[in-house]
Amino acid sequence: MKNRVLFLSIFIFFSCFLFSCKENSNILNNRVYLTSGWKYSDVGGPAEFYDLPNDDLTHLSSLLENRTGYIFLKKNFTLPQAYKHKDFGLFVGRLKIASKVYINDNLIGQSGFFPPHEFTEGERSSYYKVPKDYINFSGTNTITICIWCHDYGTIRSVPFFSDYEDIVHKAEFDNLVNSKIYMIFSVVLLIVFLIYFFLYVLRRSEKENLSFAVLCLSTAFYLLVFYIGEYSVIYKNKYSFLLFEKVFNGAAPLFTCYCIINFTRDFLGYKEKTFGKAFRLAMTVFAVGLMFMGSDIVITRKLLRIGFIIMIILFIFPIKIFVISIKNKEKKILHFILGFVPIYFSLLVQAIAYLCFKKNVNSLMLASSWIIVIFLFLSMLIIRFVNLANKVEYMNKNLEQLVSDRTDALEKEKDRALQEIELAGFVQKSFYKIDTSELKDWELNIAFKAMAGVSGDLYIVFMSENKLDGIGIFDISGHGIASGLVTMLVKNIIEQEFRKGIKKPLNEVMTKINDRIITEKGSIENYLTGMLIRFNKDNYELVNAGHPKAILYKSQAGEVAPIEQEGINQFGAIGIPDFPINFETVKFNMNKGDELVLYTDGITECTNSEKQYFGVDGVLSVFKENIWKNVESQVNALPAALEKFSGTDNFNDDITYIILKKLV
Repeated sequence: MKNRVLFLSIFIFFSCFLFSCKENSNILNNRVYLTSGWKYSDVGGPAEFYDLPNDDLTHLSSLLENRTGYIFLKKNFTLPQAYKHKDFGLFVGRLKIASKVYINDNLIGQSGFFPPHEFTEGERSSYYKVPKDYINFSGTNTITICIWCHDYGTIRSVPFFSDYEDIVHKAEFDNLVNSKIYMIFSVVLLIVFLIYFFLYVLRRSEKENLSFAVLCLSTAFYLLVFYIGEYSVIYKNKYSFLLFEKVFNGAAPLFTCYCIINFTRDFLGYKEKTFGKAFRLAMTVFAVGLMFMGSDIVITRKLLRIGFIIMIILFIFPIKIFVISIKNKEKKILHFILGFVPIYFSLLVQAIAYLCFKKNVNSLMLASSWIIVIFLFLSMLIIRFVNLANKVEYMNKNLEQLVSDRTDALEKEKDRALQEIELAGFVQKSFYKIDTSELKDWELNIAFKAMAGVSGDLYIVFMSENKLDGIGIFDISGHGIASGLVTMLVKNIIEQEFRKGIKKPLNEVMTKINDRIITEKGSIENYLTGMLIRFNKDNYELVNAGHPKAILYKSQAGEVAPIEQEGINQFGAIGIPDFPINFETVKFNMNKGDELVLYTDGITECTNSEKQYFGVDGVLSVFKENIWKNVESQVNALPAALEKFSGTDNFNDDITYIILKKLV
């Protein structure tokens, strides 16, 4: 709704402005227009003058070889006797590049500058007061205009005689519309540039503020070509008109095209790759560089056409952004398309004028439509800023209530998540539940605590009837539900391969487990460390895959030491493709009263307030202090010791602590 009101307001403003520009019909009737009968010569003087084709004053340079040189226009006219009794003048209008005007061989004025220091007064209209004694009121008079052409060579308006007051009014009005208003726009754009540049500095996440600021700056530079006549300090000094053309009528519009593409990208929120940015910048620098290779204005304007072809090719990029934004159904794309409506309309009018009436492109019309586009996007950005400010104001006023509502919503989500995690933990514990009461030769007890409801630790007891075949302990990387789900996947694999490989060496079983887990978990990034122990009749086998070493207590000797074997180096983790592994088997024995201790690194990596680790020494210390107790009491002593060491019962990792005692 706001955008509709904005566009309607702009339309009404320009409509009122244009209708207010209508001139008084009485004044128009008093003017003496010099519309037809023009003759021309490229040498002037007494040489022969030829009829000017179609009396067309706008394409004078085309009558000259290489479009450069002097051209002389001549026309005979008569003035009504009424002009004897009033001040009158001659309106010539906008003219390029330079001119001298004679009436009956009397010089009445000059605009612009001739070689060797050629320069134009831009879009500023020329007019002169005509002395009455220069005019033959009873006969025919002759007006001669000497024009210097250098690719440019034109008189944009039909010259006419009229009351001097009317002449001044017409010239001032044309200067306002064609020159001064662009100077005003340029100043406004410079102010907008500063505002949006500082907005970007204060809030760098909004890239469109910077690209819009630079776009306004480049447009302000380009507009100088329209109001150069208002600043005599520029064109009356010895500045090169060729350099002026290269910078302001060449490089400035090309760079503006580059800025348009950048603004399109940032306004629509497209993330451009570094290569794309570098390529577009390099092509723009090349196109701009072409402008400075021209030796004169004719060549420079030809190079400018090549530069614009390059920029048109680069406009494939914003077309790509349009297509992507339309496919994604982004709201911004509609605003963006509407913002360029004046340009669409202007190009359509120019195309019709060229195809149907062979009229050249009107740069003034294009510039005017581009100014409207700039201010339309300025309005959009202002509306966006106001909406953001209103939202911030609303949030400030209602912050307490918004925070309360959001907190309640988060609490509900938290409670729901905790309930789900609690349920998942219950399911996991049921999944791990084992009954060791029927074991005759062993006593087994386990301390198991998840950090976040669901544990990434996994223990497996392999039994057949009343006999203990083996035991496994594993630790899945990560925490929470993800690692808990992986335990359920790998538990089945480990149990199946252990049973199938009961007669195979244990290291081969662990290798098979590793291969299957790599294949079946696919792209899941979690991996495992773990240990498998198999109890045979003659000896016991142990394979360690990157897990903390098992501890063996020899009751007869009173020795406590990790299980390891000289010459055997076990390393590697489970579930990582192409990761180096060495699952060698270590053999050991246990006698009556001996105890086997297994644990995960959540115990050894537990820290206290001084960032000290509980470590293997802590595990050994707790085990030795409680060795005289029964197995259940020994196991329960470990969590209590951890809580005392860390000062909390909420540990920073899952913990599993297993003690297995041989009874016979």
